[in-house]
This record gives sequence, C-alpha cells and structure tokens, in this order.
Amino acid sequence: MTVAASPVPRAPWRLWRSPYLWLATIHVLGDSLVVLTSGLLVLATVLIVLFAWPLAYVGIPLSVGANRFVYQVAGWELARARITREQLIQPLVPPLPTGSRIDDARQAVTDQGLWRQFLYYVLLLPLAMIWFVLIVFAWSVPLALVGLPAYYSHFAASQAQVGPFVIDTVTKASVVAGIAVVFLLLASPWLMRAASSLDAELARTLLGRSETGALAERVSQLVTSRQQVVDSVEAERRRMERDLHDGAQQRLVSLAMTLGRAKNRLGDKEPAVRSLIEEAHSEAMQAIAEIRDLTRGLHPPVLSDRGLDAALSAVAARSPVPVRLSVDVRPRPSLTIESIAYFVVTEALANVAKHAVAAQAEVRVTRARNVLRIEVRDDGQGGADPARGSGLRGLTDRVAGVDGRLTVDSPPGGGTTLIAEVPCG
Repeated sequence: MTVAASPVPRAPWRLWRSPYLWLATIHVLGDSLVVLTSGLLVLATVLIVLFAWPLAYVGIPLSVGANRFVYQVAGWELARARITREQLIQPLVPPLPTGSRIDDARQAVTDQGLWRQFLYYVLLLPLAMIWFVLIVFAWSVPLALVGLPAYYSHFAASQAQVGPFVIDTVTKASVVAGIAVVFLLLASPWLMRAASSLDAELARTLLGRSETGALAERVSQLVTSRQQVVDSVEAERRRMERDLHDGAQQRLVSLAMTLGRAKNRLGDKEPAVRSLIEEAHSEAMQAIAEIRDLTRGLHPPVLSDRGLDAALSAVAARSPVPVRLSVDVRPRPSLTIESIAYFVVTEALANVAKHAVAAQAEVRVTRARNVLRIEVRDDGQGGADPARGSGLRGLTDRVAGVDGRLTVDSPPGGGTTLIAEVPCG
C-alpha cells in the first residue's frame, strides 16, 4: 500500500511550525543531486542490461545483475521519500529466476519494472531543474525583496529596478517588501507543498506497485496461508486418529481381554464379583466401539490408504438407507480435499438417515479439471434448511474454508439435493 504524507499542514498558522515544510524543500532540492548520481548510475546500468546480455556467459549474469542493481538504486529513492515526507511505497519486485540463464537475461531486458524505474529518472531530470528554479523563486526572491527598503534608502541613487518595475520611492519599496512578506508566509509553503506532491505522485506511479497489484499479492498470500492452516488441521486430525487407534483403543482392547479372562477363570464362584467383572467388560467393549466410531469420524485409515472410492463405499454400506454410489476423481486430489469430500458425504447421509424419511439416496463424486463436485440426493420429505441445521452450517463453513461452495435444494415433499464444489488444483 502507498501512503503519501502531506508535506505541509493545511492550517496557515501551522505552516512554519511543521518540519515537513523544510523536509519537503530538502527533498525536491535533493532531486538535482539524485539525477546527477542515481540517475547516471541507472542510465549506465540500463545500457549494460541492453548490450551485455547477448555476450553469452559473461553478458548474461552481468545483465541480470544490472537489472537487480536498478531495483537497489530505486530502493534508495524510496527510502529518501520515506524519510523526508513519510511516503510509504511498496517497491517493485524484480523478476524471479527461471532456471534458464538465457531466459533470465531476456527477462531482465523485457522487465517492465526496469523500464518504469528508468523512466522515473528520465522524467526527474527536467523536474529537478523546475524544482530548483521554484525553490529560488519561493525562498530567495521574497527574502531579497524584504530588504528592498533598506537597500533603496542606503544604496540606490534614485531608483531600484525589480524586474519590469521601477522603485523610485521608499513607499513603493515598502509596499513591495510587504507583498514579499505575505508571499513568503503564505505562498512559498504552498508552492513547496505542490512541488512535493507532484514529486510524490511521480515516485508512486513509477517506482511503486499499484494498489490493485499489492492487494492481489496480499490476497494470494492469505489464500496460501489459509491453505497451510487447513492442511495442518487435517494433519492434526490424522495424528489424533493414529494416537487413538494405536494408544487408547489398544489399551481398552487389552483391558477387555483381561476382564474376559478374569470372568472365565472365576466361573460360577463369587456371583457378585462376576457381575461386576461382566459390567466392566461390557463398558470396555462399549468404549472400544465409541473410540472406533470417533476415529472413523476423524479420519478413516482407508481414506489415506485407498482413496475416496473405498472410503465412501464403506460409508454407503453402513448407511441404513440404500445408497447408490458413483466416484470418479482421477487424478486423485490431496488428502485435505479428500477429507472434506468424505465428511460432506458422511454428514449428508447421516442427515438422510435421521431426518429425510427417504427410501433411497444417491451419491456422485466427480472431478472436472480442478473442481471436485460432491452431489448427494434423496427422495425423502425435504425441508432441510442450512440456517436451522448446525450440521449443514458446519459443512458450509468447512467447504468455504478452501474456497468451496455448498448449496442445498430441499423443497418440502420434494427430496433434498446437496451439492458441494471444492477446488482441488
């Protein structure tokens, strides 16, 4: 994002108390020095970029390095703008290496950023001369005219010449001095403000990225970071599933086996103790079943091992409502996208079994280029509303987390159609 600070406050009584008045003057006065130093460096560097790259092994790295040097010089100019007028400009980004020396050199020559920065220094040359004349006119001339009465009364013989005007009385000299004071107090700071603003606009336009480009880059960074978060959450789900399956579940199985052996050894002795053992054994078996259901809900191993087709086949086989299943997702998407598709189908079929009063359901999962489409239909009573159902809201949020879209069409008495489209590029 580009921020151009106002070099001079607007209120007249604050003009002379503001450091930006002098910093703006220093900046535009410094343009002349920049043209004679950085401008000449950029000119020489651009010539190197143009004429060195055809020179095979010597010229190619030389042209690429020269391209990068122009960006470095432009960075100095942006730093100067940041110090003197608090103008923050997102710098242009040099072209990334392609892996091919010839392509890198060709890219260095055709780089738009290089030519934008070169144009900045070309345009700065006439502007620097204009700024120099403007500074002399804004500060030096009024100061000289303020002393005109003293000059006229002590040094002028009979008259003084001020441009086309002739000053032949002390009164006229005093009027000119008064005008010069007013000009110095009011007009000179605004002239510096105007010059600094134009100079800032030139730097923003040619040395900085556009607002649209900066926002697009930020959006791309946010999309990438969000995808990383989603992937890390899925990895954590798989880790939890492995820990439950290999840890707590195995311990409960061992406990259930131990209780079973204790019950068998006890036989018919101690009926009260046997009853307690049987109750503990039953609780252990129930806990094992619940953990299996939980781990299956977190991330079924078959999904990682064999993909969506096998995992959804197991879900359809367990469904109390008959399900027709069709899965065609070649090439196989990432584990994150597979997990989202799996949970969409699982939650949708669970809703069918609980609320739809359906005789049958149909699940179709297809991939068209970079979009995975999940479609779940039933012939039930309809009336499903994502705004009222926490399960459907959760699915909507989960699909939206990867830039997907979920729609539900469920007219009363007309069955329900749930469609989720998830990018999987």
